[in-house]
Amino acid sequence: MIRINLLPVRETKRQANLRKQGVFLGLAAAVGVFLSILLGVSVAARTADKEKQIRAATEELQKLQKTRDEVEKFRAEKAEIERKLGVIASLEKTRTGQVKIFDEIATRIPERVWLDEMSLKEGVITLSGVSIDAEIVAEFMTSLSGSELFRDVTLTETTLKEKDGLKLNAFQIQARYGAEPPSAAAVTTPGTMPAPVRQ
Repeated sequence: MIRINLLPVRETKRQANLRKQGVFLGLAAAVGVFLSILLGVSVAARTADKEKQIRAATEELQKLQKTRDEVEKFRAEKAEIERKLGVIASLEKTRTGQVKIFDEIATRIPERVWLDEMSLKEGVITLSGVSIDAEIVAEFMTSLSGSELFRDVTLTETTLKEKDGLKLNAFQIQARYGAEPPSAAAVTTPGTMPAPVRQ
C-alpha cells in the first residue's frame, strides 16, 4: 500500500493563510493610521478656524470699546461745554441785570443826592450816601418805589454828618430787585376752595 505525506501541503496552506491575514492586518493598520491622520488634520483645521474667529471677534470688540471710549469722551466734553455755556449765560444775565439796575438808579437819583456805596447781594440792593436834607432822601425813595425793578424800598439808617463845613444827611436805603415772588394769598391748591372769612 502506498502512503502519501500531506503535511507539506497543509503547512504551505497554513503559511499562505497567515500571509493573507498579515496583509489584511497591515491594510487595516494602514487604514487606521490614515483615518487618524485625516481626523487630526480635520480637527486642526477646525481649531484654526475657531481661533481665527476668536481673533476676529476680539479685534471687533476692541474696535467697539475704542468707539465707546470716544463716545464717552465726546459726552464728557459736551457736558463740560454746556456747563461753561451755562455759566457764561448766567454771568451775562447777571451783568445785564446789573447794568439795568445801575442805569435805573442813575435815572431816578435826584440832584443834591450823592451815593458813596452800592452793593447787590441775594436780591437786595443797598445804597449808602449823603444828601442836603431828609426830604430829598424821601423823594429818592419815592422815585425808586415807582420803578418796576425795585420793591420794598426801606430807609434803614439816617444820621447827620458834617463834611467840609456842610451839615449833610447820611442815609442807607435797601430795596429788593428782580422778579417778585407770588404772595401766599394768591396761591391756591387746585381742587380746593379758599377758607371762608370768619365774622
